[in-house]
Amino acid sequence: MSHSTKDRLLEAAKEIFMEHGYEGATVQMIAEAAGANIAAVNYHYGSKSDLYVEYVAEHLEEAMGRMPRLADKPSDPKGQLRIFVAWFFERYRPESPLRRMNQDMVAMKRDFIDTILEKVIKPEFQNSRELVTALLPDDTPEETVRCWIKCIISLCTGPIHGAHLYPTVFPGTIINDAEINIQAAHVTQFILDGLEAEAKRR
Repeated sequence: MSHSTKDRLLEAAKEIFMEHGYEGATVQMIAEAAGANIAAVNYHYGSKSDLYVEYVAEHLEEAMGRMPRLADKPSDPKGQLRIFVAWFFERYRPESPLRRMNQDMVAMKRDFIDTILEKVIKPEFQNSRELVTALLPDDTPEETVRCWIKCIISLCTGPIHGAHLYPTVFPGTIINDAEINIQAAHVTQFILDGLEAEAKRR
C-alpha cells in the first residue's frame, strides 16, 4: 500500500466500496480503514462520490486495458470475438468489482455516468464495430453494421441488468461461474451463427 494519505484513502475505498457498495459505504469507514481522519477525504477527493469516481476510473482503466481487440490477432476475428464475449462476461461473476459498480450506478451523480461512457461503453462499441466489420463483407450497409453492434452489446449486457431477476424467473437458477460460462458460450455461438448467416445474404 502507498504511504501517502491520498493513496491510502483510495486503497481503503476499494475494499469498502467492493464490500458495502456505494450506498453502504461511509466516509468514516474509509477514513478509519486508511488510518486517516474524515476531513482528509474531503481534502484529497472532495466528497464520497468524487472518491468513488476515482476508484471506478482506476479500476476501469485496468479492466479496459485487458479488453481483447481485433488488432491482437487480425487474422482470427471469430476467435477474437469469442475472447471478447468471454471477457465481457467476466464482470458478471460475483467477485467482479464491475458487477458491484453496475449496482451502484443508479445512486451516483452524472460524473460516474460520464466516466462509464468514456472509459467503457464507447471503447466496447468501437471494439464491437471492428469485429463485426471484419466478419461481414466490405459492402455491408452501415445500418446493418450498427444493428449488429447494438445486438452484441445488448446480448452481453443483458445478464448484468437481469441477473438479480433470474432466480425469480427461473426458480433454482444460481448465478455462478458454471451458469455464466454456459450463457457466455450460448451468446458467442448465437452471434457467430448470425454473422455468418448475414454474410451469406450479402
